[in-house]
Amino acid sequence: MRVDLLRVAGFRCHTDAELRPGAGVTAIVGPNGSGKTSLLEAVHLAACGKGLRSTADGRMIQEGAAELGVRLEGQAGGVATAVRLRLTKGTRTIELDGAVVDGRTLRERWATVTFIPDVLDLIKRGPAVRRLAMDGAIERAWPRFEEHERAYRQTMEQRNAVLRRVRRREGNEDELDPWDRQLADMAALIIEARERLVERLAPLFRERVVTLGSPHAAALTYAPSVVGEADVLLIALQERRREDIERQVTGIGPHLDDLVVELDGRDARRSASQGEQRTLVLGFLLAQAALIAETRQEQPLLLLDDVLSELDRDRRMRLIATAREHGQVLLTATGADGVDDVADEVHELAVRT
Repeated sequence: MRVDLLRVAGFRCHTDAELRPGAGVTAIVGPNGSGKTSLLEAVHLAACGKGLRSTADGRMIQEGAAELGVRLEGQAGGVATAVRLRLTKGTRTIELDGAVVDGRTLRERWATVTFIPDVLDLIKRGPAVRRLAMDGAIERAWPRFEEHERAYRQTMEQRNAVLRRVRRREGNEDELDPWDRQLADMAALIIEARERLVERLAPLFRERVVTLGSPHAAALTYAPSVVGEADVLLIALQERRREDIERQVTGIGPHLDDLVVELDGRDARRSASQGEQRTLVLGFLLAQAALIAETRQEQPLLLLDDVLSELDRDRRMRLIATAREHGQVLLTATGADGVDDVADEVHELAVRT
């Protein structure tokens, strides 16, 4: 996949802007407030239908502007393609090669691997962060997984609603039977997908952590809260039904799983330094890029926001040398991060006044 042209209008601090990145590594540099991250976010929005953070559509529209527009041209799915995206405070329109589509259709065509400073929480935060990371990695490698994840979440919400009604004596316990069966079926699909992900991703992760300069052995392990086929999961749900009714929530299932990251056989949450955690996160992202290339037969876009700021020259060179092997790279930097050593092209921004 490759971006040849990005045009934005009314996007955050940009009244209008244009970027024509090269096929290799393009650095977008400028002081804080110049809109570097906004350009990466515009690429992500047009390619995936989502911003970089959990931000309502209306908040991405420039103050005083009536709407936001993004045009993205490039190569995806082996063909030339163009995306037009328009947002107002109440509407969203996406066109892919002239046809109106939804965000899921974009994600089936495009794939991005993104670093923002927030992803450094992957190691030190709770299991929910790592579950999201696992599912995001699955969706990028196998886009149809998104349907299964959504179906599981909706089914669990329905089951929890029945649990609450039964607890208030407003419903019958037998009402849980069809939801237990459906949830067990959906859970089995989620667990199978996560097992497949970690099996494929773990060796890629281990190799890339070494490539980034770590002398330690890194490992990924999937830690499901319950193991088994759909029938086994159904029995487990039925056995704890009374407890679930009392607590009014579903107490087992993939929504409680974790991804264990280890360094030399020890849990990285407790043993890894901040620098080691950064290397592990970068290795995880680069492993995803390699997996996407395997499963989709096409390299993803790599969007790296402020990734160089805490790396010494050797680690910067290792990171970018590895990243450029996995696809087109767009990165941001303040200009003091040694980008001349790593970038093929530099696009300079000034502070907007």
